[in-house]
Amino acid sequence: MRDLTGRDAARLGDKTDHGSTIIQAAAELKHRGIPTALDGHLTECPRCGGTYPIIATGARRHKGVKVALIGDKTACGATIIPA
Repeated sequence: MRDLTGRDAARLGDKTDHGSTIIQAAAELKHRGIPTALDGHLTECPRCGGTYPIIATGARRHKGVKVALIGDKTACGATIIPA
């Protein structure tokens, strides 16, 4: 699943440039067999020492919530990168 600019959806287990891991995702929405992360789903950041929500920017929505994409940020400023 990609957006109009070609960015893939972020998925459970994807990483960030802070070394974070996406630890929450929508089990019923899968991309390549792995649950897809949505706006507000959590990442666990070792650099910042806590859990932080994803700030999704894509236009696609699932049940009214934006789908997170590779390149989106988290509340601690980390950027999502593919796993």
